Amino acid sequence: MMRWSNVYSLFISFTLLFAIPWGGGNGSAVAVEPAFAFLENYCIECHTADDPGGEREFETLDFANTHLDTQIKLQEIIDQLTLGSMPPEDADQPSDVERVGAIEQLTGVLESMRAKTSSTGGQSVLRRLSRREYRNTVGDLLAIDMTMFDPTMEFPADNLSHHFDNIGDTLVTSGHLLEKYLDAADHCVEKSLALTQPPKTQEWVYQDDFVQQPELNRAHRLAFNYKHLVLYDHPLNEKPEGAYGHLHRFADGVPVDGMYEVKVLAEALHRDTPYNKRTTFIDLDEPFRMGIRPGDTSLGDMVHTQPIQPKLAEAVIDDDELKWYTFKIPLDRGFAPRFTFENGQHDVRGAYTRVFRNHVDTLPASVRDGKGIVACRNAVIKYGQLPQIRIHEVRIRGPVDVQWPTQSQQRLLGGASFAEENASELIREFASRAYRRPATAEEVAGLVRLYESRIRSGGSPFQAYKDTLKAALCSPAFLYFSPPDSAATNELSQHGLAERLSYFLTSSMPDDRLRRLADEGRLDEPQTLRDETKRILGSRASDAFVADFLDSWLNLRALGSMPPDPKASREYYAAGLEPEMKQETQLFLRDLIDRNASVLSFLNANYSFVNRDLAKLYGVEDQVPVDEAADFHRVVFRDKRRGGLLGQASVLTVSANGIETSPVVRGVWLLENVVGTPTPPPPDDVPTLDPDVRGAKSIREQLVRHSESAACNLCHRKIDPLGFALEGFDPIGRVRQSYDARGKQTIDTSGVLPGGETFSGPAELRQRLLERKEFFVRTVTNRLLSHALGRRIEASDRRAVDAIIGQVRADDYPTADLIAAIVTSDLFQQR
Repeated sequence: MMRWSNVYSLFISFTLLFAIPWGGGNGSAVAVEPAFAFLENYCIECHTADDPGGEREFETLDFANTHLDTQIKLQEIIDQLTLGSMPPEDADQPSDVERVGAIEQLTGVLESMRAKTSSTGGQSVLRRLSRREYRNTVGDLLAIDMTMFDPTMEFPADNLSHHFDNIGDTLVTSGHLLEKYLDAADHCVEKSLALTQPPKTQEWVYQDDFVQQPELNRAHRLAFNYKHLVLYDHPLNEKPEGAYGHLHRFADGVPVDGMYEVKVLAEALHRDTPYNKRTTFIDLDEPFRMGIRPGDTSLGDMVHTQPIQPKLAEAVIDDDELKWYTFKIPLDRGFAPRFTFENGQHDVRGAYTRVFRNHVDTLPASVRDGKGIVACRNAVIKYGQLPQIRIHEVRIRGPVDVQWPTQSQQRLLGGASFAEENASELIREFASRAYRRPATAEEVAGLVRLYESRIRSGGSPFQAYKDTLKAALCSPAFLYFSPPDSAATNELSQHGLAERLSYFLTSSMPDDRLRRLADEGRLDEPQTLRDETKRILGSRASDAFVADFLDSWLNLRALGSMPPDPKASREYYAAGLEPEMKQETQLFLRDLIDRNASVLSFLNANYSFVNRDLAKLYGVEDQVPVDEAADFHRVVFRDKRRGGLLGQASVLTVSANGIETSPVVRGVWLLENVVGTPTPPPPDDVPTLDPDVRGAKSIREQLVRHSESAACNLCHRKIDPLGFALEGFDPIGRVRQSYDARGKQTIDTSGVLPGGETFSGPAELRQRLLERKEFFVRTVTNRLLSHALGRRIEASDRRAVDAIIGQVRADDYPTADLIAAIVTSDLFQQR
């Protein structure tokens, strides 16, 4: 592992620039006299400087001081007033009107303080690449396939600000991260230039001797002497048993990165099993689907879930018909294909004993007295009829479609091999691409000196060149976004503008066209910016924008962080719904951009894009063909509860806690992400509200009692009605009528908004939200701007935001035009 002390020193010196805004801050005073008068009347007598009650002193509290200690004190005061714990019972008590007024005023003061301390003065902070931006950038810069390669795996997680991972003043840099940058640079460069000669195509054939995981091996030996590779359960089972069919004799995986042809002789068995649904937890109405997921052989464990295992291919396997299936998939060196039953059984380990309990008469009499899981497994696998995919032979050939020189070689070497006489020019070209602007003569000279020093130290010219590329990847010029050319100007440079536009719409470095326009000084022309925005949005590169923006705006990156109950929500795991939920929302936004449709469709659309799994969850499977189960189709909802964000499973799942739903959690989610008017956090001492599923009281009744306090009602009258509208959806977005299976706790989805408007469910709530459509449009615009600028949008930005919205109001807020209006705005083009 290489270490470069001069690179590390450069890091240390550069830390002086961390979290420095590209301009000054500003703030506004808040009237605090009524709030302070309340404290004088009811609090300060006990919390004096000389004798502070509870070790809390409020006599010297200075509302002009925004220090964190002041904010903590204010939050404690608000919490205690909200809880009704203070003033104590033996002290003078404020009226409800006084208490509520004080809470509102103190909350306003606190929010103003927080805004001032977190403000960057309406300007972006000089920031580093986030983890996802780093990963995308090195992939594009070095022409690496990132499907199963993630150099950021050991990076510390990026801090989030309102779910965004690219807010400059929250992206801290630590010594640990600097070390990981060095490791990542080494891995990336060595991977990109690993081949020195064209790889030879090889072929591997596997039949018989299909040893699987230890739990299955004895049963498979007794049943068919390892003649088949058998898949039983889906790949997300907590205790997989036959979920990953690996080739144990292909122990080292493929020898080089590339495309490989994989042929599989397989059949689907027992979709007509006599076992009932209480025995095998599987949807037998659907044909069986076999997938291929990569397995890193260096990890040793090929039979369980691995950190990186994207689905590379999938095919429907015909029932009881042995035939060949051919796939072409990418595989990295050291990876091997693992075969999966994508919609397989849930909890096959428990199915062995369930067969004995429910269907023992289907087994030979000689094994019906079996006891324990081992005996049951042996008997059921040999004599039973468990649904399964059975593989008889596997053939792997590759790499195929080899390109020589590789894309990495062409980009980094200019050909198939390194030419020492071209070193200086290659270094200059690489640095200019990596730094996303023309590298200065001084920067190039420093890298050339490093290259020459590596040779003098005994390294080969090629290794010296690779070490130089690694050093460039550890330079602040690569890791940080370009600072302004001069402190005297507020405008981004041409290359800074290209960088901002590219990372906004592709989450990666500018392409050749953007760099050329910046070189020519033409990028800041309004028509050029509009044309480039349209071009990029129309390309596959903008799929990263769609995914990353939705992750931040709707907090979809948290999907799966609180996984649903495996028993109550088997299909979430058996069908692999988590990525499919996200893909639905991504395709929805993709469609709005492609058609330049109104952003209001997020609220009022009666359609979406789903595959067969989601279609069954939504009850629209008649619109998705069985033979196209994995493909996403546009469907129209007849159920008016569906449609738009409020009916999408991704939103309904991420706004639940995994086990149950809460009107408060979903209501807060809607206020933050749809209405754009978040509420303050609740006091720490407020107990959580859990639904009493035994029928003692409903969630609505609990919340009504909880909100009887005028102080609590301040927030809950805004939160709870929105949450009630979505209670008709369970934790994974299925429609439900009651909380319990017996239907005793029916769900009431009606509500009354603070202004007095009523609604009876999600369909009418959407109409109420559309009556305030500019709140939603402003929320979307603010989130787009945060994603684009890498900073929070502040009150001082309101006029600029209104100007952006004004450009698209007459056309009913078309999505692509809104994005173009952001790109051509002064906010976007200034630091």
